Amino acid sequence: MPYECGAAREGGTVTGFGIRGGTTRAVLWRSMVVLELAVVAVLGMSAWVLQGTRATAERAGNHSVPSIMHILAAHAALVEADEAAVGSFRTGAVGLTGPGERYQNQIAVAAQSLTRLAVDSIAGAVVGQNIQLVQGQLAAYTGLIEQADAHYRQDPASVLARADLWYASHLLHMPDGGILAQLDDLLSIERRALAGQLTTGRMAPGWMATWIVPAVVLLALLVTTQVFLSRRFRRTFNPPLLAATIAVLAATAAMSADFAARGELAATQKAGDALVGVWQARTAAADHRGQTMLRELVAGACPDGCRETLDRIAAGIGGTREAPGEEVLTARIKEVDGHATAAADTTGQLILLVLAALAAMALIPFGFVPRINEYR
Repeated sequence: MPYECGAAREGGTVTGFGIRGGTTRAVLWRSMVVLELAVVAVLGMSAWVLQGTRATAERAGNHSVPSIMHILAAHAALVEADEAAVGSFRTGAVGLTGPGERYQNQIAVAAQSLTRLAVDSIAGAVVGQNIQLVQGQLAAYTGLIEQADAHYRQDPASVLARADLWYASHLLHMPDGGILAQLDDLLSIERRALAGQLTTGRMAPGWMATWIVPAVVLLALLVTTQVFLSRRFRRTFNPPLLAATIAVLAATAAMSADFAARGELAATQKAGDALVGVWQARTAAADHRGQTMLRELVAGACPDGCRETLDRIAAGIGGTREAPGEEVLTARIKEVDGHATAAADTTGQLILLVLAALAAMALIPFGFVPRINEYR
């Protein structure tokens, strides 16, 4: 039996983790229990934080990001439908085919986008209320277009046809309470909801400390234990505890996925902002064309008596817009989807975290039990 074991039998006291008291056997038991509890704390807090980040990524990828895209798609579809309807009146094609197939298709896209928004949005009850309002306004808009079509078929020179067309477009473009303004409000709500998801709850920066601090403490305890056992038992290394330390380092490395996922979520938001800009630029270009044609139609119907109306249309036209190409829009959409998907892809890291922590818990007793048995 080594000399130090005999000394311990004679009643000497030792210190573990800087705490004095008890026999060597008692200190070893307490040290083992503390290390096991520390591993459990690291595993629990790390898994909780990582799962929270993953849940946020899934909500963003499955709800918030699609909701923003649905609103942008509805906005763009309605502007293109209005442009198509005005164009059909301007060319006279409305007398043969009505507002046209393009108009019908874009109205269907807008209606479908609103329905999908109602399903995907998790931004609160106000979204549902606004969707119902927009759907009601959309029904009124299509009704006015149909009424303009009917008047045109009765008399292609009818002022009533152009008046109904203007009222429909005005319902779409009203700065306060118009359909497009309502969609802009919905877009703001969804973007705020996404920003809130990325900065509150377990996504708040302070929550990172809930797993970083326990991990640092656990590693410090493992190093302290190695030093204590080395001095007490004249052994340079304790292989099981060394392996447990490596397992904890592996668990900590697995948690680097949390940093990566948070980075991908931030990139998702940034790419989403760029996507909004591209989509709105394309929509603005289409709107410019449609409103320019509408002004020409109204001016032709009442060159002297519609000055206020013409000025109102002109105020909404603005300057000439150059629309980004379809390939730019597609690239932006893929970029957003790619970041959102990568943020949610942390299943492998969670499995590695659990396995590494369980390995550390299994190895720690192998580092203590042989030493404890020397004091029976």
